[in-house]
Amino acid sequence: MTLSHDAAGPEIRNRQGGRAARSDRGHVRSIRPAIATALGVVALLCGAGAASAQTATVTLSSQKQYIRGIGGMSHAAWAGDLTAAERTLAFGNGDGQLGFTALRIPVSDGSPDSANVATAKAAIAAGAIVFATPWNAVGTMSSSQFSSYASHLNNFVSYMKNQGVNLYAISVQNEPDYASTWLAWTPALCHDFILNYGAMITTKLISCESFNYSKSYYDPILNDSAALANVAVLGTHLYGTPVSSYPYPLFDQKGAGKERWMTEHYTDSTTDANSWPNALGVATELHHAMVDGQFSLYTWWYIVRSYGPISTNGKVSKRGWCMAQFSKFIRPGFYRVDATATPSSGVYLSAYKSSTDVVVVIVNTNSSSSSLNVSINGSTISSYDRFTTSASKSLASDGKVAASNGSLTISLDAQSVTTLHGTGSGSPGTGGSSGLGGATGSGGAATGGATGSGGATSTGGSSGTGGLTGSGGATGSGGSLGAGGDGTGGGALASGGAMGSGGSPTSDEHSSEGGCSCRVGGAGSRSTSLALLNVVALLALTSRRRGRRRS
Repeated sequence: MTLSHDAAGPEIRNRQGGRAARSDRGHVRSIRPAIATALGVVALLCGAGAASAQTATVTLSSQKQYIRGIGGMSHAAWAGDLTAAERTLAFGNGDGQLGFTALRIPVSDGSPDSANVATAKAAIAAGAIVFATPWNAVGTMSSSQFSSYASHLNNFVSYMKNQGVNLYAISVQNEPDYASTWLAWTPALCHDFILNYGAMITTKLISCESFNYSKSYYDPILNDSAALANVAVLGTHLYGTPVSSYPYPLFDQKGAGKERWMTEHYTDSTTDANSWPNALGVATELHHAMVDGQFSLYTWWYIVRSYGPISTNGKVSKRGWCMAQFSKFIRPGFYRVDATATPSSGVYLSAYKSSTDVVVVIVNTNSSSSSLNVSINGSTISSYDRFTTSASKSLASDGKVAASNGSLTISLDAQSVTTLHGTGSGSPGTGGSSGLGGATGSGGAATGGATGSGGATSTGGSSGTGGLTGSGGATGSGGSLGAGGDGTGGGALASGGAMGSGGSPTSDEHSSEGGCSCRVGGAGSRSTSLALLNVVALLALTSRRRGRRRS
């Protein structure tokens, strides 16, 4: 099978400091006034958030999904390779480091090459897993090409192994339902390849990765036990996917022993990653991915980018610190446990455990501080280390929070994400892994909460530069306007979220010259926000221009 790279190229390349950087285009100017007006109205109508103490319950004995990892993408051909310092920053878990435990790389279009080997080896050396996704091949996929395509995947697995990189898994195809300049597959072809050739792949197999979690790509696999036996992971992206579509009852029913992975997304590619409260949106999205989607793995798009967890100046961004509130403490080998997901309007809580550690992550999207009573059933841990990222803090160590009989009270900074980490007796033991192999780098979650080290608290945009949404909101709960490039994907019908938090299609892989991802809300009236967002969505969809690629 002849495989080739998209001749037109995936991006407009600009050389800056030796790095190939995409020219990330902005919003369509024609829809800005309408969106700004609607957002301003919603901002006036939304409340500031409750200041009185609310109550949340964590039940350690009610175990949910296994946590495989949190990480990001490196694509040397498209965005330049990570430097040695950036690799350490991304995958190390010391002070000032992100603690990522997963790396996604591309499968070479033709013959395997070494472009991503150095970063993959560094990730594995730090204890992360590495998985790979194919993009391009000539023509439209058909069953007659299955055998050569399986060989193509296996050749890449073998090549990387010979380079010292044991791939944890490999995907069938990147976004077959969004394909324009890369390979298109129908749901039937994805199913048939897995059914007839999945067992031949020499590492764990990930399904085709739908760009917007279209269940049509996964239902046929889940409903066919023979096909399901050949795949280890159902992988998806979340472009234009409302939070209401994150749950997957059919997977809950038939997916025992398998994992759900969120293998690619970004909350906003048009706003600098240090802009606050826009950056807080990734924390809210991580909450929904873990709680509503029950994903075992979450993967950001480019690790190093102006809107990424590491900025182009080589420093961890505000968005990166929000991710680190999860990734540094919730390590491979942890399980999510049942907890009160929304103890009050605009406040989101999730909880996790290992055999010795308990981690609670709380996102406060409201523009005022508040107090929260938390009851952690099944734990005798007497105190928890507290870490906070907010407008003025970057994974700052905020001391200890005392607990008595499993109960504690914590104050939440306005527009912040707070992590509580406790170690001690009384934490129920976790069960075995999900059946996909042992967890890489499992162990204690508390390998250093950096006291803001390495992060530029005030670099980038000033507070409020992320738009008028203020509260940060429920990232991913709406979806980017026009994320599918056909005017039908998603729509900004969101129940909260930072402006741009659905993954703007205006740049990088899902780009167009137009489009705007707009999510509003957080603390105020959800019904009011939804009604106004309908207006925003209509205005944007009628004004936007088509596009198929991130630029």
